[in-house]
Amino acid sequence: MRAADLDLRDVTVLIIEDHADSREMLGQIVASFGANVVVAEDGREALRTVGWVKPSLILCDLRMPGLDGFAFVEALRHHPALRRTPVIAVTALGSNADVMRTFEAGFNGHLTKPIDFDTIALALERVFWAHRPEPAR
Repeated sequence: MRAADLDLRDVTVLIIEDHADSREMLGQIVASFGANVVVAEDGREALRTVGWVKPSLILCDLRMPGLDGFAFVEALRHHPALRRTPVIAVTALGSNADVMRTFEAGFNGHLTKPIDFDTIALALERVFWAHRPEPAR
């Protein structure tokens, strides 16, 4: 799949990243696929945001001050309406142990920084479409 083929119109993506440059870069890439992008600077802000935004997908840094990505996912998985929301870790931590830890913590995907455009597109497609809720009948 090529990045140009990914269509995320009508999809809301929450990006949780404490570094402004990374947050802006991820936001621009995700928006280029047509998604509605909402950003949060840390896990605490994200927890305040998810209830009213109800994102379809979340990209989350792991190491952030205050509430880190692991604590955010743990809290999200206890939220009845949002516990099935797919979350992709976006982090500089890239060892096999780090990847295993993110999946064990409840993340649905793991991207290691730096990330290129096509890698983000592939991860978004794979994780979002695999975890998309069934339409109501």
